[in-house]
Amino acid sequence: MSDNYVGAQDEQQEQDRLIQSFAQLVAADEPEGSAAHELVKQWQAHIARYHDGCDDEKLRRMGTLYGADDRFAEMLDSYTPGTAHYMGNAILSYLDRK
Repeated sequence: MSDNYVGAQDEQQEQDRLIQSFAQLVAADEPEGSAAHELVKQWQAHIARYHDGCDDEKLRRMGTLYGADDRFAEMLDSYTPGTAHYMGNAILSYLDRK
């Protein structure tokens, strides 16, 4: 990450914190639980803040991609194997309960 890219540090730190929190929940395997859903809300707010909004439809598409696209899995699973699939399931579970 370049120090010349204004705002990237805050975004990256918040993203890392959130993904690490998801990764810590992988072993419990409860993507439908309240802890996972709270992280999904925070993830949606993070995406909205740094990436021009994030309505439920955009979030749903992201959740589907996390579980199906190896490019996302490669990055997310670098935190803990299974993180991408877990995040995708947590997002879809959260949106289905809304």
